[in-house]
Amino acid sequence: MINNNSTIRSIAFVLVISFAFLPTFSFAWVNEEGVGKFRKSVTKILSNICLRKNNYGIKIYSLDRGETLYEIRSKKLFIPASNSKILTTAAALKFLGSNYRFATRIYTDGILENETLKGNLYIKGSGDPKLVTEQLWLMVNELRNLPIKRIEGNIIADDTFFDNQKRVKTWIKNPGAQAYEAPLGALSFNFNTVKVYVSPGKKVGDRPTIIIEPENEYIKLENNAQTLSPGKHRRLIVNRVDKENHDLITVSGGINIGQPRAQYFLNITNPIQYALNVFKSYIELSGITFSGKLQKGKVPDGALELYMHEGEPLALALRGLNKFSNNFVAEQILKTIGGEHLGFPGSTKKGLRVFEEYMKELGYEPGQYSIYDGSGLSRQNRLSPKIIVDILRNVKDDLSVYPEFVTALGVMGVDGNVKNRMRKVTNSNKARVKTGTLNFVSAISGFFQSKEGESFAFSILMNDLKCSNVRAKKIQDQIIQKGLNFQRIPAGSVLTDDKEKRISKP
Repeated sequence: MINNNSTIRSIAFVLVISFAFLPTFSFAWVNEEGVGKFRKSVTKILSNICLRKNNYGIKIYSLDRGETLYEIRSKKLFIPASNSKILTTAAALKFLGSNYRFATRIYTDGILENETLKGNLYIKGSGDPKLVTEQLWLMVNELRNLPIKRIEGNIIADDTFFDNQKRVKTWIKNPGAQAYEAPLGALSFNFNTVKVYVSPGKKVGDRPTIIIEPENEYIKLENNAQTLSPGKHRRLIVNRVDKENHDLITVSGGINIGQPRAQYFLNITNPIQYALNVFKSYIELSGITFSGKLQKGKVPDGALELYMHEGEPLALALRGLNKFSNNFVAEQILKTIGGEHLGFPGSTKKGLRVFEEYMKELGYEPGQYSIYDGSGLSRQNRLSPKIIVDILRNVKDDLSVYPEFVTALGVMGVDGNVKNRMRKVTNSNKARVKTGTLNFVSAISGFFQSKEGESFAFSILMNDLKCSNVRAKKIQDQIIQKGLNFQRIPAGSVLTDDKEKRISKP
């Protein structure tokens, strides 16, 4: 006779033992719960009326797991604005290297005799995008220490390192005087811009005090503005006009008495003439006598090199490029990439050919995207969130590129043009980003780390906005914040023996 109770106990024992050795499926369940919660929250954020239905795309990709966390229209092409600089930065580090330095050289075709240079002085640029006042003064001091106290020849500028194209063809045809539209050139100074300071006069009706920095003979001033009484309003207008042999800064309108000094940045039109005139003024201020002409030319064969100034390493230049989205720096670097890789003179066209080479390594043919410049100022550029993420993935996998690349990105809430974004978010510094802004276009891409320490690459591209860029940026910040706080293991779960189990609640 069979004992039913005994049989039941035996069966129960076997079942207990069997289940004890079965895999725990709570990991997958909890994991999916965290992912699902994140996706729902992002989708809700994107329901904002600021966005047109089909004119935004997103891809958020886990670098640690090799899988997509979130995507929508990730393969669609959008205007990337300055997110194009991600491609420029990656190509620069790959084809030039982080330690690449731009050199500016000084030559002579004459002889130095009794502290007098009997012959011409040549200054040759190599596209240094950050040749500024301090560097040019250093070069002049080196000449004075040779010692040179007199130059009997001419000062000649050589910009043959680049082609003669000062602007990208796809930019707007009639550029203004804005600093972000500065012309390009192998010999460029102070980003090919000038600073204009306007201060109110001592009494109402006086002309304002205007300082142009750096002061030089290439820049002329026309001051038609007035100092106004408190409460009176008249717009102050500062502009730059291209004349045949110089640039004219015009100031009109009014500034109120007691008002703080106003500051403006304007581009110049002729990089060679600008650099030559500033160089001449520094030479004369240093005590070197010069009475010759300023000319454009080429360093002759056999000329003697007097001094070579090496600019800062490329890695440092890239920080200014991305943290502050400097268009001029991007285009100078693009031409340099083209020249160094395909032969000089460097040009935008050659740089874009190098871009094509790099994109082919990533599996993309020219017809699958469109890039016309290095800065993103062209509205004809087209990239997808997936393409940008693929570039970021490629960068992450290359240790010769990644450290300097990620260092060059803006740190959310900390520096660059994202210093004031997400400042109240405690973990915002775990997001490194590149922004992009044009009229009705807003973009942001980069890396972030979740609360659990998982690393992600992401790209958010928004076109044809129905609202301001300010509101679009708030939407982007909300998504990034969700990413920073993302947890695959929701609150109320723990890891035990590499398996996730629910905490029992009383």
